[in-house]
Amino acid sequence: MLAATLLFGANYWIAKGLMPDHLLPMQIIFLRVLGTLLISWAIQLSVRELRVLRIDRADYPRLILSGLLGVAINQMMFFTGLNRTTPVDAAIINSVNPILVLVFAAWLLKERIGVSRLGGIALGAAGALMLILLGNPLSLKGGHLSGDMFIVGNTAAWSLYLVLSKPLMVKYNPFLIMRWMFLIGFVAVFPFTISQATAIDFSLFDTYTWFAILYIIIGTTFLAYFFITFSLKRLSSPVVAYYTYLQPVLVAVIGIIVYTERISWVKIVSGLLVFAGIYFVTRKNKLLASKKGPFTSKSE
Repeated sequence: MLAATLLFGANYWIAKGLMPDHLLPMQIIFLRVLGTLLISWAIQLSVRELRVLRIDRADYPRLILSGLLGVAINQMMFFTGLNRTTPVDAAIINSVNPILVLVFAAWLLKERIGVSRLGGIALGAAGALMLILLGNPLSLKGGHLSGDMFIVGNTAAWSLYLVLSKPLMVKYNPFLIMRWMFLIGFVAVFPFTISQATAIDFSLFDTYTWFAILYIIIGTTFLAYFFITFSLKRLSSPVVAYYTYLQPVLVAVIGIIVYTERISWVKIVSGLLVFAGIYFVTRKNKLLASKKGPFTSKSE
């Protein structure tokens, strides 16, 4: 989850740098989903142990809903919102994710919320709120409101996805889930993205554009989704979602290193609170981690 969070944190700046001068949001989504779909199917079909794996018919409704929430709705809202707002705004709004997941998990999966986890979430929320209120207040007055609202929708869809897909991640192999989930997602985004995708002129791509596209496809989509899918097999949905609290901190750190933003005591203290919260949220769950390998799954 730490690796996935690092990939997502850099993605805010990298994806923002593509839009709108190099690519439009729907063009990025088309390339991202299609690229990850091709990678997932290539791996699935090239490994003998994976080729024989199947999804039970009873799980199709949950799989379809997971593909729609986690790929189609999530990504269309994220890139549309990021195109209209700032990376900092988007990362801060996504900090609501752990709280929403906690509510959805308690409601739908009847997961227990222990004192240690509540304390860790409170610490992380305090760190994120400190960064929001004192470090990087939302830019609602700067014309970013519509973009921020799309990010809110993205956060809600992703939160529900983490909860609803949990039983699938426990039951099946991560590559099998990704193979079908991205096929469902691609079918869903195709009508909304194909018109802009056909207008892409690859001859105009410079070095940064190719780097950013490959990073988004391989890094923040294929690898990050695989890491999250793999983590959901071993961790609860609230623990997985908690790592979202790291994203505003990572975005701030990248801004300091790459964009020469100033280091402040607010950013330092908020970062320490987030890392302390991660310790309390995850320390008990380490003992519950499954010992099954990544190719363990169920076949028909």
